[in-house]
Amino acid sequence: MRFLWMVAALLLVGSATVLAQDRRPDARLSFSSTSVGLVIGFSKGEGSLEFAGKKYPFTISGVNVATVGVTRVSALGQVYRLRDIADFSGRYVMMDGGLTLVQGGGSAVLRNEKGVTLYLQNLQYGLDLSLGGGGIDIALVETPNATPTPTPQAATESAPAALQLQSHSQSQ
Repeated sequence: MRFLWMVAALLLVGSATVLAQDRRPDARLSFSSTSVGLVIGFSKGEGSLEFAGKKYPFTISGVNVATVGVTRVSALGQVYRLRDIADFSGRYVMMDGGLTLVQGGGSAVLRNEKGVTLYLQNLQYGLDLSLGGGGIDIALVETPNATPTPTPQAATESAPAALQLQSHSQSQ
């Protein structure tokens, strides 16, 4: 019993050290996903990352083993150790299991191969039993129809020639 108390104390001190290092998050995120599993579980979802004053859409997918159930997850989180947006995409792994009956929630800490760490607060609906670690793959979504805001110079360059001549003659 004494050994268990010592292990618990070490875990508490270790987690406090990690939180002390990561005081201010580099980014924030929110996402929702649906998971379905019978021995092997599959999840799919989408979310939004707010980093450096911009919003980036992303997708989530994952495969878990030793899981049974159907759940809907909505999560909010903080992102730490994100220095470049390219480091956000990747495989995130967590090392715990959980049980959700009808409605539950909790928190999770996930880390990718580039050291980016997610602290998530989630709310789950459904029935799910997962016996082991799992992970998710996050990929930033390319937005092909996103266009940059035109600058005044770019607007002048694209104006019809007659308007450019008119404005040129008025300035002289």
